Amino acid sequence: MKGIHCVGAVVVDLLNGPIPQYPVPRVQTQVTAKWIRIMPGGGAANMPSAVARMGLPASSFAKVGNDFNGEFIPRELAKLGVDTAGIRVSPGDTTPFTFVGVHSDGDRTFIHTPGANLTFNLSDLDLERVLDTDLLLYHDLYVLPELDGKPAAGLLAEAQRRGVLTFLDEDFGYGPRLEPLAAMLAHCDYVIPSFDDLQAIFPGASAEEMADRLLAMGAHNAVLKMGREGCLVARGSDRIRVPALPANVVDTTGAGDCWDAGFIAGLASGEDILAAARIGNACAAFCIEAVGGSTGVPPYEAVSQRAAKVA
Repeated sequence: MKGIHCVGAVVVDLLNGPIPQYPVPRVQTQVTAKWIRIMPGGGAANMPSAVARMGLPASSFAKVGNDFNGEFIPRELAKLGVDTAGIRVSPGDTTPFTFVGVHSDGDRTFIHTPGANLTFNLSDLDLERVLDTDLLLYHDLYVLPELDGKPAAGLLAEAQRRGVLTFLDEDFGYGPRLEPLAAMLAHCDYVIPSFDDLQAIFPGASAEEMADRLLAMGAHNAVLKMGREGCLVARGSDRIRVPALPANVVDTTGAGDCWDAGFIAGLASGEDILAAARIGNACAAFCIEAVGGSTGVPPYEAVSQRAAKVA
């Protein structure tokens, strides 16, 4: 296996929690949290980190600034075994940063500074390195305005021409829009978005109806991530719901990214789409039982075993 490559956004995540509420000027100017963590975040950090923690080869392709945070992200990813040679350092940008407020129920809210993600474009990528893989995920649609849509569609089309299996995920980012998604779907072997996010594009649609639309627009297969409800697998005329696994929720940061990692690792290991979806659910369950975007993910065998218990 050449590995799993991920093109997307990286940030420095400062996670703080649990927080009861945000401060209000002149009313309640301070709230107190129990813990703080600082670690790489964003789809192109969380997903490859989870893959690496499972013991599979992973590479991140992203953009950071020439600053302390820009040194921190590749250094920490490399400690996990992620190949960071594809992370571009830009002297004219700041490294993306997110304050993650983790609430008592494990849900989270964000204060985000986009930095280099706003200027990340095809010229920042070594395309031969990106395409030298078996599986390629374009992550963080709606976060990378210079790549989203036609530029990324061209990248995925060339990957498919070379026999690479292609995947597309999104992040609510600056707000889901149909145009960039539609431009890319025909070049996706698997589109794996959040059902909640895509309700902004398909208001009122059921998961099955949403999947119908995605396949009609050209995606070969679609899997909709549905949080506590698990996921919906759509291939051909089949629409199959795969339930989530029980989990002790601590922090839901990175759950969708880790689902991607489990799903793609399952396919890379020879599983069919349904078994891979169960592995994705198991990987997400491990993720949300620890603080951080991939901290709780164990080796692939343990993830596969947890998935098999509910197969």
